[in-house]
Amino acid sequence: MAPPVDQTVFVHTRERFETRARALFFARLALMAIGLCALAVPAWHRALNLPMPAAVYAYLAILGYHVGSYVQVGRRFARPVIFATLCLDLLVLLAMVAASGGIKSPLMSMQLVFTMLFALLFPSPLAILPPLLTLPLVAKLDQILGQQTLPGDLLLVLWYSALNLIVVYVTVYLEGRERGAFQEVVRLQHERRLAALDAERARIAREIHDSVGAALSGVMLQAEFLLPQVPEGALRRELEELREAAGEGMEELRRAVRVMRQEFQLQPAMADYLGVFGQRHRLEVKLESEGREPELDPEPQLVLFRILQEALANVARHASAKHAEVRLRFAELSVELEVKDDGVGFVPEEVVPGHYGLRNMSERAARLGGSVRILSAPGEGTRIQVTLPARTAPE
Repeated sequence: MAPPVDQTVFVHTRERFETRARALFFARLALMAIGLCALAVPAWHRALNLPMPAAVYAYLAILGYHVGSYVQVGRRFARPVIFATLCLDLLVLLAMVAASGGIKSPLMSMQLVFTMLFALLFPSPLAILPPLLTLPLVAKLDQILGQQTLPGDLLLVLWYSALNLIVVYVTVYLEGRERGAFQEVVRLQHERRLAALDAERARIAREIHDSVGAALSGVMLQAEFLLPQVPEGALRRELEELREAAGEGMEELRRAVRVMRQEFQLQPAMADYLGVFGQRHRLEVKLESEGREPELDPEPQLVLFRILQEALANVARHASAKHAEVRLRFAELSVELEVKDDGVGFVPEEVVPGHYGLRNMSERAARLGGSVRILSAPGEGTRIQVTLPARTAPE
């Protein structure tokens, strides 16, 4: 399983955009404060050739969509809304530049500010096109209005173009470096967590093996010591069952330790279990496998094994079967387990409430996105089909 770098970077990118969008609003407020001063001082709005009172109405409209874009931050469609309002800002700037001297206007410096804002908020080549297009548009407006003076205006256009390219390059370059560094930090943190988790699993596995394993081994040794000293009868049979139960507990313990150490392998575990199960219950069990086994997570492997255990336990308790077949099928996107017996069968819809084995199998499979299908009828045996999605093991 690859580290969740993509998801973490996506969340980080979204939060960073929201932070920058809020910062954009306060930068706009600062510019609007300067604009308010220009409207309030007659000499200033005359110098900028601002028509009154139309400029006041335009000012209020601009302030309105600035506030609206700020309210949209963190909500759906925030990015296109803020992009659209920035484009509107560019149109306002274009009108003010055309009215106050064209390419020679003191307001042309704001074009560089907008280029930087676009690059910070939308660091992609297409998103930065709107501020870059203002330069040829200003030059064209100068030509239409008869304000163009060559070659001075051409030199200014080239100068602003060079500054824009520098701003875009530096911003996008630093953005890429920052993103790469963040991805590396996320990857290292993920690897560190995995290493800590593996170490903790190994520690718990050792504790279980050394404590519970020692206790079960003691029970088995005691039972084996007492068996030769007890005559045939009920007590001897109880001791034999105690020894077998302790042996089964030891097998389950070893299996649990292998799972915790991520050393559990489905097919060898199934083969070992079927051999012991068939001998203990005097039942012929056949194992077949189809396809190439992928590297599965320990969890789906263990789920399949537990379902197999429950299915065979039902065969031993209820089916009165002589033969059972277990098939594993490995496909590209799924793993299928089938357990079939030649027992007495039953009607699945008439299972007595309180018997949770079949329900547990279905719940185990459903938790991993799989399914369990039970096919049976009186006198026709039982077939249990389990399908799980194939998930790759951790890298």
